[in-house]
Amino acid sequence: MDVERFFREDLPKIQALLKSNSDAAGRQPLSLSLGSVDLSDLLNYSACERVFFFSSKDKNFSFLGLGLAISLTKKEVTGFYQQYPKCFLTTELTFEQTPSEGTYHLHEWNFVCKDNQCTLVMFKNGETRSYSPPTLLLDPNTPVEEEDFIPPWASYEENPEHDEWTRMIEKADELFNNGELQKIVLSRRKIFGYNEILDPFAFFRQLKRKNQKNKSFTIFHQPRFGEAFLSITPEKLFSLEERNFESISLAGSAARGKTEKEDQELEEFLRTDDKLVREHSLVTEELCEKLGPLSEKLDISPLITMKLPYIQHRQADIKATLKQNISALELIELLHPTPAIGGLPWNKARHCLKEIEPFDRGVYAAPIGILSAHYSELAVGIRSAFIQPDKITIFGGAGIVKGSVAEEEWIETGTKMNPFLKVVHNE
Repeated sequence: MDVERFFREDLPKIQALLKSNSDAAGRQPLSLSLGSVDLSDLLNYSACERVFFFSSKDKNFSFLGLGLAISLTKKEVTGFYQQYPKCFLTTELTFEQTPSEGTYHLHEWNFVCKDNQCTLVMFKNGETRSYSPPTLLLDPNTPVEEEDFIPPWASYEENPEHDEWTRMIEKADELFNNGELQKIVLSRRKIFGYNEILDPFAFFRQLKRKNQKNKSFTIFHQPRFGEAFLSITPEKLFSLEERNFESISLAGSAARGKTEKEDQELEEFLRTDDKLVREHSLVTEELCEKLGPLSEKLDISPLITMKLPYIQHRQADIKATLKQNISALELIELLHPTPAIGGLPWNKARHCLKEIEPFDRGVYAAPIGILSAHYSELAVGIRSAFIQPDKITIFGGAGIVKGSVAEEEWIETGTKMNPFLKVVHNE
């Protein structure tokens, strides 16, 4: 197990490096090349309050940030890039926030694994202005179970309830009929309460075990002890490497079949149904309209079916060579929220969401990921849940266009929660 090798071989090197630089002035980071480390395993030994884990869906890239060196505003990010062009920041944005309103964090310990090369970059703690002892960030004695116990839930509620959901779809229909909206994405929540403390790390381990066949971004964000946002999202907002931009247009859903024949029939429905074609086309057209003026070259792939174990989606890959260097924060401002998780036109849809949805989304469906001057990757925080000590809130959303049927969308949103429900129900 490479984590055992890390604690046996790499950790003593880290301790020696910190000791030899304990009196170093300034805020220059320390850097160390490591052996092979599975950061998703190392995550389990986190001992600090702030933890951020991000594993890319299709790039051989993962990141683990421990502790907090400093928090930055959008205005301060550019200066950080100039001083530390190779170092990563992590996002803390809600769905409702713009990049100007968000916060960006530099962690004390920054593990980066790319193309099977792993490095650690260490900064001083922002409060103590010194390097934190390794024991404050990682505890090798943390018990990690091969099969975690998730306690049985004691209470359950749905928000909105079924009848209110139907009324939400009816309100959306009124907006379509009077020409105010072309599309709106509505979401709902399942909330499970517990009489025992729910361990976010144990839940995350079980989530990965029970969803190993899901090709997705894997995200664990703990802003404070006992609370964590978990996501195994299939949706990429974008990646940006120099001027090379990649994204996807993802919209339209169908169930998976119980047999190969049934699955093929459902895929054909997904590819040809008028409502699903319109829903996906709106997303693709909007992304191209926004990216076109910025791009020297813009390519849209033929239609792809994204097949997940529990659902399948219409997908098109988008690649662009941007005309000039545009920052990741500028792209977030331009693209978030896409019509896949917001609505069209967005300026109208945002006000309608506040009136129709009975809750603020928070981190659900927000841009989440890592930022640097040379490489950034942001996912969309769907297929997600928020854990607190005594409850877990699971989210699911659906794109609503003219012709959407409330009951079908209710079932679809429930299907999208399945990866988390398997853990909740110990299935």
